[in-house]
Amino acid sequence: MNENWTENYRNAAQGNDYVRLNAGLMKVKDLDNYLSSFPSSLLSFNKTGEFTYYKQLPGMNYNPPELGENITALGQTENEKKQLTEIFHKLSTGEEKELHFVDQTNTQKRFMVDTYRAIFDKDHQFAGINETVQDIYPLVEYYLKETGQKLVDDPNNPKGDIYRKNQKIDAESGASEL
Repeated sequence: MNENWTENYRNAAQGNDYVRLNAGLMKVKDLDNYLSSFPSSLLSFNKTGEFTYYKQLPGMNYNPPELGENITALGQTENEKKQLTEIFHKLSTGEEKELHFVDQTNTQKRFMVDTYRAIFDKDHQFAGINETVQDIYPLVEYYLKETGQKLVDDPNNPKGDIYRKNQKIDAESGASEL
């Protein structure tokens, strides 16, 4: 963590302190609980690309050392750092409002989607980026159940090959049941 971040973190509101929101008022602990209830990972970056918030998936306990650092600090390889720089550029310049990426380890029954969304203030100025990582398959499954529809495999679509392969490996190994 950078020095400025550490100082701000140390002096920040906490616990029973109130935070005034655009349409409400919440205690810090209630805001924490609210954010913790989301069924996805949440990450936030401010308008300069500083990594300001991380809410992990339920059951995890991790405090990333990259908090307070630039978005590129999350990249482990040069390619990942380049991709994060491109994401920040596209969203901060308005070239894109939202970007989606899929995990290549997805299966046909678990489909993690990494979504980056531009955040804008009340004056419509770029204010940062919200990143979510969520398994969308439970929503698809719910939708299909409620509408009485089915998903059908399209063996002619080469994009599905990796997920069919991963599904077969998962079924044989039971890895998703661990």
